[in-house]
Parts: sequence; structure tokens; C-alpha cells
Amino acid sequence: MVRHRHRRRRRGAPPRRAPRDGRAPPRHRPARLAGGHLAGGLPKKANEQAQKPEWDRVTISFDDGGSLRLFDKRRLGRVRLEPDLDALGPDAAEIGRDEFRTRVGRGTSPIKARLLDQAVLSGVGNLLADETLWQAKVDPHRPAGEFTVDELDELRRVLRRATRRAIEKGGVHTGEVIPHRQRDDVCPRCGAPMERGTVGSRTTWWCSSEQA
Repeated sequence: MVRHRHRRRRRGAPPRRAPRDGRAPPRHRPARLAGGHLAGGLPKKANEQAQKPEWDRVTISFDDGGSLRLFDKRRLGRVRLEPDLDALGPDAAEIGRDEFRTRVGRGTSPIKARLLDQAVLSGVGNLLADETLWQAKVDPHRPAGEFTVDELDELRRVLRRATRRAIEKGGVHTGEVIPHRQRDDVCPRCGAPMERGTVGSRTTWWCSSEQA
């Protein structure tokens, strides 16, 4: 079912690790598999084990002895077969300049909430949004409709760069500001205290100086 050999395409927030490709069994139509999660990942190797067996939420076994598992100790993950990808916006790593301006730069919602809306553009999770806005020195509370064309173009460039870097490094948790999203920590760029709040119903961290 999921052992069809294909070129993987990212759509939606990326898992920390990518699954292994294989070949589809005879007479079985390949199915699209989508996993969404806030914590956890897809192990890459057959012999990788989650820290506790009960953290394996979904396991797909292959004829060659390998397996594809979703482990998620916080029980926030989910897997859908044949997901409706039409409900997702364009991929954040691939969206064009004009479409980004139209989709993101409107309305009174905070810019972070716009970035997190998977119907606006797909692939931006909470950590990636914080990392992008920190790199761009943008206040996460600022209404999306207030951004100028030049500011939207710069935000798009930063988002695409942060997304590519996260994929290359193995996950969004490798971002520059991510380790500093904690109490009594400081901005790694200017040394100002990091602040915590809620934006778009999500925990948000920002630099108290550069993102004020």
C-alpha cells in the first residue's frame, strides 16, 4: 500500500524524519498517507525504536521486515489515508511571490495565525512560525493586513529559507531560536529577554526587543 517507490513531495508541516521508500505489492493500488502531529515523528530505520512501545500510534509492516511507525508520546498525532490535499493551501516552501501576497497579506488576524492556517498555506507549524518571525524580526501579533508588499516579500523569503533549512537539518527543532523558547532565556541575536504569550491559540515566543 505505502511501499510504492516514488519521489516524495512535502505537503503540510514536515515530520522530523522521512519514511523509507519501497515497492508496491502486486495488485495493490498505492495510497496516499498523511500524518499530522505537533510532537513525535516517523522513524527512518526499521530497527529504530520509540522510547516506549505505547508511543507507537500507527505501525505499517512491510514484507521485507521493515516498518513505518508514527510515534507520539503526547497523543497529538494522526494519520489519514487518502487525505483531501485540495483543502490545503500551497506549500510554504514553494509558494510564489504574488500568491503569498494575496493569501497572507490580508485581514486583521495576527501574522502568526495567518502563517499557521493550513488553508492559507501548508507546511508551517508552531515552531517554524516562531523561527520565521524571529528571523524576520516581526511581531507575531501584528495584523497580517498591515504588511507592505516589500515586507511580505521579505517574509516569504525568510519563510522559504527557514523551511529549507529545517528539512536539511532534520527538523524544525534545529532552528536558531527554538532552544531559547523557555522561561528566563534570552534572544540569541541581541540578548534581550524572550517573551511568551498566546497567538492564534498557540504558545508563542518572541524577542522582547527586536520583535516588539
